[in-house]
Amino acid sequence: MKPIWSALAAALMAGLGLVVPYGVDDRSLGVAVAGLPGTLLTALVLLLAATGRAPAVALLIPSGLAGALLALLRLEGGGGPGYWLLFWGFLLASLAATGRISLVEADPDEGPLLQRLRGAIPAGSVPLVLLLVWQGLVVGFEVPKGIFPGVHHVVEVLTQSYPVLLNDSYVTFVKEVLLGFGVGLLGGFLVGVAVACSTLLQRGFLPLAAAFGAVPIVGLAPVLGRAFGVDWESKAAVVVIVTFFPVVLNTVQGLVLVEPLKLELLQAYGAKPWGIFRKLRLPNALPFLFNALKLAVVLSVISVIVAEFLIPGPPEGLGQRISLSARRGAYDVVFAAIFLSSAISISIYGLLSLLERRLTGWHSSFREEGA
Repeated sequence: MKPIWSALAAALMAGLGLVVPYGVDDRSLGVAVAGLPGTLLTALVLLLAATGRAPAVALLIPSGLAGALLALLRLEGGGGPGYWLLFWGFLLASLAATGRISLVEADPDEGPLLQRLRGAIPAGSVPLVLLLVWQGLVVGFEVPKGIFPGVHHVVEVLTQSYPVLLNDSYVTFVKEVLLGFGVGLLGGFLVGVAVACSTLLQRGFLPLAAAFGAVPIVGLAPVLGRAFGVDWESKAAVVVIVTFFPVVLNTVQGLVLVEPLKLELLQAYGAKPWGIFRKLRLPNALPFLFNALKLAVVLSVISVIVAEFLIPGPPEGLGQRISLSARRGAYDVVFAAIFLSSAISISIYGLLSLLERRLTGWHSSFREEGA
């Protein structure tokens, strides 16, 4: 493999940062502030970028990230030319190595471990780069916490206020999202089965369901707040509506769109309607149903956060926490609540994906993925 010229240029940029003033207040040269670890990391990044072989490229990624983190930790006050050159040089070198690993064709003789690493390295390094960029800009420009918090401010809130945030998460995700999601799933599936069994309902109810599912939840939230009160019940009702209609539409589609040859075969063997439903229609509907559920869980979290904005009730729930904290200018709490909400949402989505693979592993999409 050839040297990574972009990573080499970035490493030279970091090297230049060692010979210019590091900070705004501290005019010492970068080599004095970064010390021996920073100097050695710069030399290592230069060497790895010049080598360009697969093991060197893989090692260049954590080396660049470690160098950018070191540049952050050594800064006191605003960032000067040395800080910015070192910080961006290390980060760009790491990104160049990530791009090389992502774009180079895989060796057919690679073992499964190397193949997993090739897929996991970009997915793991890019979020770290984004967090470092966020923290580096906030620290380098000395942005006040009241204007835009740094990553360390958010982590501090998560560690110090986790009991309050956990209680808010319980209200939002257990009382509102999961309860509404379960009711919407059960009701939507039962209605979908009933609609699939009736041609009249398919022609009369489905267009109405599609139209009602397109109604913006922002307009319905105040109405539901008036009907169910300002506590968690009205937010759970929002989730029920968001979940119900996608589940109905996808259930009907999955139960109706079966292969005619399979249906004729079961009928030729004298299968009863319940047997046809259990052996053909329900398995055929599962991929459609999981697509609806994965869409609904994302929309449910967004909708319930918006509903907590629009239906102000007791100061509980992540949406309420975001709204109240934003009014007080506590943006570190806002970002902590957003992070927690995103992490729980991703976890629920991942559990649904695992359950989908477990129940529909026979589907062609998974066979093609594993091929």
